[in-house]
Amino acid sequence: MATIFGSSSVASSRSAARRLCATVVGLTAVAVLGTVSVVTTARPHFYPDDPLWIDNDAVADASSVKAVEDANSYDFVVNTFATPGERRDLRAMNVNTLDEVPNSAWFVNRIGRAAMSIDDVVRGPDRFKSISLDGWKVSGGKATGVQPGFRMTDREGHTYQIEFDPPANPELATGAEMIGTAFYHAFGYNTVDVYLADLDPDRLVISDKATYRDPLAGGRKRPFTRSDVDKVLRRAARRADGKYRVLVSRFADGKPLGNFRYYGTRPDDPNDIVPHEHRRELRAARVFGAWLNHDDSRGVNSLDMLIGEQNRRYIKHYMFDFGSIMGSGTVYAQRHRPGNEYILEWKPGWLTLATLGMYARPWTRISYPDVPRAVGRFEADAFEPTSWKPEYPNPAFENMRPEDAFWAARIISRFDDATVRAVVEKARYSDPRATGYITATLLRRRDKVLRAWLTPINPLVDFSLSASGELTFANAAEQAGVATPPRGYRLQWARFDNLTGIATDAGSEIAVGEPRAQAPAALTVPRANADFIQVRVAGIHPDFPSWATPVRVYFRRAGSGWELVGVTR
Repeated sequence: MATIFGSSSVASSRSAARRLCATVVGLTAVAVLGTVSVVTTARPHFYPDDPLWIDNDAVADASSVKAVEDANSYDFVVNTFATPGERRDLRAMNVNTLDEVPNSAWFVNRIGRAAMSIDDVVRGPDRFKSISLDGWKVSGGKATGVQPGFRMTDREGHTYQIEFDPPANPELATGAEMIGTAFYHAFGYNTVDVYLADLDPDRLVISDKATYRDPLAGGRKRPFTRSDVDKVLRRAARRADGKYRVLVSRFADGKPLGNFRYYGTRPDDPNDIVPHEHRRELRAARVFGAWLNHDDSRGVNSLDMLIGEQNRRYIKHYMFDFGSIMGSGTVYAQRHRPGNEYILEWKPGWLTLATLGMYARPWTRISYPDVPRAVGRFEADAFEPTSWKPEYPNPAFENMRPEDAFWAARIISRFDDATVRAVVEKARYSDPRATGYITATLLRRRDKVLRAWLTPINPLVDFSLSASGELTFANAAEQAGVATPPRGYRLQWARFDNLTGIATDAGSEIAVGEPRAQAPAALTVPRANADFIQVRVAGIHPDFPSWATPVRVYFRRAGSGWELVGVTR
């Protein structure tokens, strides 16, 4: 199995080479505030179609890809005792010239790039506002996972997974799934439809074709019977009216291929050329996981689906299974450790052993408030974003760089208080105290995440250059309310030669007090060799000395005006 996701060769086509190489070679060369900055490249710095907003990773037929399903034990052992993937301080390979992630089969820009209404965020991937299970049939047993459930088929023949809450914690897992799915969809990931519904056990109809792979019989397939249904229901929270609150998850379209991994590539997928540990959306998922305490962020909770027409199929990559977030352990309230320490971590283990148990791990001293049973162990007082951990090491998370974290934190900053509360309300907790507590905790954790990852690097964003040569920009940390305005900014304008990569400074460095400045007139006058302008912008702030490292910004002439074509931090 270890070879299934081995290193893939890089395709020789221009589009493939750009996806893998241009984002690494071009803008990562060193340029400082000096008289002349030289960047030598073997190709133009910017192509005519830059910045790319679509990474066409569905261009080659992937019909021959074989399914692979990692066991939980395999995923744990490989990631805990080995070092899979490439651990190198390397800029994410799938970002465009604006240092953003293009749309692909992995990720679709949503709230991070364009405004989303609260209703759109709450709706998430769902096709319908609500569903009823009337007329549905039980079509099989649940194949994987610890959460009790089974499969049902609707009147149109679509298959859904039906899952229940644990008896001791009604609404715990189903609420977490509803909230997590809405958030991850808004972040930009592919997720499946999820709904809440009422299930009446007395009205269940079992299909004659319902089957189940019995683990007690070596995984052999057998009929799924009423007795099997009753076993599931005995492990589920039942309401006073005799019905069950259930999570209804629609199966994704296409042919299932198992999970993806957070490292390597699928060598039999011709479209998968960027090692997963170097994909920004997978690296930065560490930031989203920290905010929501998605300690179950791992390969086995992902899904690859083969979709498309005959001889033109490609893989769509999903994230799913959010039942273990926000203090939910799916079948119980989460333990104290998850989010604070790996399942197996040598140093604290040896310290505990060496001191005969006198050493107390910091997370054992965290105090959790008395909350409704629908809320697990979820808090914001002791939460430290940069020290948050999933259940075991994740290669992509290990490779996360400051600019990856900044990108994710900017997305989180788009979730205002009203939007966060509306997403929590989608869980339809019966106790309003649960809604209030989870909302308040998410907001406090959000603010900590923004302080931790918006401020370590120069946070200037939203650059624009008018036809008259006025530059405007914004400060993401200031916008998010986690930093005061800088004392000012330092700018160095330059004429940029796209073919040679030479930036020739125009005049001396200037200082401004506001996030706006006028470009030298000599740069904005149309001329044959002045189609590109570079400006290096640094912030001056006593609390954040790293802001003095300039952001390099590139504009390309577009008719009578200028378009933003490049940003490098």
